[in-house]
Amino acid sequence: MFNLDAAPVAQSILGPAPWFKTPCAPPHKQASSDVTLLRPDMATYPEKKLVEKAKRSRGRVLIVTDEAQPGLAELLEAKSIDVVGVSTGTAAIISLQRSRPHLVIANPKATGLSIHELAKMLEHSDNGIPLVLAGTEPSNHDNRMSALSEGAFDYFEVPSELDLLVKRSEQLIALRRKIEELRADADIDYLTGLANRRRFRVALVREVGRWRRYGSPCALLMLDIDHLKQINDRFGHPAGDLVIRQLAQTLSGVLRDNDTAARLGGEEFALLLAGIDIEKAGSAAERLRDVISKMIVEGVGRITVSIGVAGCPASGTVDRTLYSAADEALYVAKNGGRNRVAVAPPMQEKLPGV
Repeated sequence: MFNLDAAPVAQSILGPAPWFKTPCAPPHKQASSDVTLLRPDMATYPEKKLVEKAKRSRGRVLIVTDEAQPGLAELLEAKSIDVVGVSTGTAAIISLQRSRPHLVIANPKATGLSIHELAKMLEHSDNGIPLVLAGTEPSNHDNRMSALSEGAFDYFEVPSELDLLVKRSEQLIALRRKIEELRADADIDYLTGLANRRRFRVALVREVGRWRRYGSPCALLMLDIDHLKQINDRFGHPAGDLVIRQLAQTLSGVLRDNDTAARLGGEEFALLLAGIDIEKAGSAAERLRDVISKMIVEGVGRITVSIGVAGCPASGTVDRTLYSAADEALYVAKNGGRNRVAVAPPMQEKLPGV
């Protein structure tokens, strides 16, 4: 089994990257925060992913009220909509962060709730989460106009209009999920299903920003498939696409949920590892390179990759600087004979061979 928490490889393997000077930790010192590749539960991982995907495919509603809403919850569940929480007004913000709903249904009389503030907050979260109000007041012209003026999408009187409330919820959730699909399509590489360059840049800025705010390190691995042009020339472009897709599947399988795997274009990939310093990332990259070099692609045979490694803050504290450092390290790995790892030096040093 291959994982990034495994004991570091022998020092001789780091020969191609002589500027990687920080000694690796001994085998018995394995930090629990290390990245894990091919997780311990990998045997059941596909089944777990299917269950998680099925859960994510259902709509999610957060109800903000001081009272239990069993009737509404049952009707929503009957329409394959999950009630992810029933929260008071004062706890609504925390509940929103934890549950990430597609829709919020709120009682305007809930304790500690400002409809205007809640609507504003939802408007600026994830491209806008719709808000619907539901209470015991009549759903007359004035109350509905007041709800719309506060930023809600509608107002319903409950329990007499529960069926209308559920129908409106279905419509708004379907709209919200369609927006999510379109957004995902814009961020996904068409050939591999990995993040594309645009989404990767957003993730990179986010991780570097996390270091500035919380001091949490991150690492960037740039990968390049060795001699892909020769593979295309010899076996044809469909074979080259197969190589790209199989590598993408390997990268997807070995990363944690808070990491990002992206195809930047052509034969170039990037891995953004959250909470990992450059020393652990260098060892991880070497183990990843070794695993990929043993892969067999049907109709092609073995493939190899060159990897450049950079870390924040060691290699840079700005997203562009970190990207450039990893890119330069990748150039060194390719220039040094390919099928190897090069680790960017500290910011004050210069990469040999560049």
